[in-house]
Amino acid sequence: MGSMARSLFVDGLRWLWIGEQPERSRALLGNLLQERNRICVLLEEADASCPILNRWLMPLPDLADLTGQSMSWLDVAPIPDENELLEDFLQGSPSDESLVWPGRPQEPLLRRVRMLLDVPGLRGAVMVLAHAGHGNYLGLQSSLTADGTPGHDLRPDHEALFMHVSAIGVIATLLGTVTVAPEQWPADVPKETFLQTAIDCTEEVASVATRIHRLNPSKRTQGQARKSRVPVTRPLGIIRGAAIVAQEDILPDVNTADDVASAAEAYFSLARSMPIRPHDYGEPSLHAILAFGGAHSSLQTVMSTYNRPGSAVIAVFAARMLLEEAARLVWRISIPNEAAFEARAKQFFDEYRARRKRTVNTLVGSGIRRADAENILALPENVKIVTPTDEIAKNRTPLPSISSMLRAMGAPYPEPGWLQVAYTLLSQTTHSTPVGLLHAVRVRGGLLEGNELSVEMLGLTLDVACLGSAVLIGHAAVLITDVSDQALQFRKRLLGEAAKVHNEARLVHGLD
Repeated sequence: MGSMARSLFVDGLRWLWIGEQPERSRALLGNLLQERNRICVLLEEADASCPILNRWLMPLPDLADLTGQSMSWLDVAPIPDENELLEDFLQGSPSDESLVWPGRPQEPLLRRVRMLLDVPGLRGAVMVLAHAGHGNYLGLQSSLTADGTPGHDLRPDHEALFMHVSAIGVIATLLGTVTVAPEQWPADVPKETFLQTAIDCTEEVASVATRIHRLNPSKRTQGQARKSRVPVTRPLGIIRGAAIVAQEDILPDVNTADDVASAAEAYFSLARSMPIRPHDYGEPSLHAILAFGGAHSSLQTVMSTYNRPGSAVIAVFAARMLLEEAARLVWRISIPNEAAFEARAKQFFDEYRARRKRTVNTLVGSGIRRADAENILALPENVKIVTPTDEIAKNRTPLPSISSMLRAMGAPYPEPGWLQVAYTLLSQTTHSTPVGLLHAVRVRGGLLEGNELSVEMLGLTLDVACLGSAVLIGHAAVLITDVSDQALQFRKRLLGEAAKVHNEARLVHGLD
């Protein structure tokens, strides 16, 4: 939920930015070219191959010149990234005349939406969303409740925040798209009434949610100087020839992920075959409990949604989180001696203590009461922290990049860099890029059908979900049971079944 809420929120900022000047919608084509080029560059840098690269770059028939072959949008600048969009919004005020759409029917509605976004703790709230959205140690703590199962529940304050941000992201996206493409509005739905009601509902969600998460909205400080707006254009860099797909090079949509799904279902049955009662083995470590519960929860999310049109995209979010957290775990435990292992553990936990401190300070600096800022990241009283809680080391070393961790995790494979490419391809969906959106649409009988994954994205999603969860569940089971023989055998079998999924999936997604 945190990952999807953040995606919806960023999409809302993106469409508000486009809606201010509808001609900016061409920047979506700049984004499409940028992301295609990024994939091509990454394949080179990771020394990985993908014989069906054109399927990843253009999974649909040639629609609306989306191949880029005409070169008509080769010089179109992309949309500012999410950090720039957030800065762009935070630099202004909802009453700023430059932030409205003069003379357009949606102007009063836009003012209301911008007031909903005018929360002093917005920057800190986005940091909380980022923790949850990446499935890391700090984000997984959002599943710790007073009476729930770690990894399978959601704290009320975080749930309220996620709902709050999601609702605003959806209504902002709606307003932006209505302004850019008013002709797409269904003729049998009264536009003004619908939009007014939608914003009324969003305001009610925000009002109720705020009383729970307590990141209370207020007006910005009067007299705040307005900084210059984010530049509209940014250079794309050198474009690889492969980023432009000629119409005759589009590959047919003839693949199937049925064998991958069958192997994944077999893996899923095995993963659920060893229930563990952590407290039967003494006081478990918090990080092991969160890894075990979070991995099971995310895996269940993937397997419950991947074959359901309309909700299959959810599986991509969960799979990406599993892969990312598995890479962090592999980095943390793949060290040869005890002293180095302890140093790496210290580095790992210091990272999340520092992130927590930075988030709290950001919220407080935005005008949120310190008690409320601390509370949004506090643990329930019933949680006994066995994980180290000592002071953050001075001049600490930050964690390596996720790209380098994924490279290390891929070392046993013929092409170690394939996991870096896999992560980037999954990110296309979780960040709602044009490439990702193309992989969430199918064409049947000449008609577009939304919210259904391409075969390639589906195969990759199932592959990395099984691989990532096998690493997390298997290792956590070993830790929780104090290195029992049963857990060691269970981990071995999990990794073996995940390998079977990969052998089927590589024929579908074309990596490794």
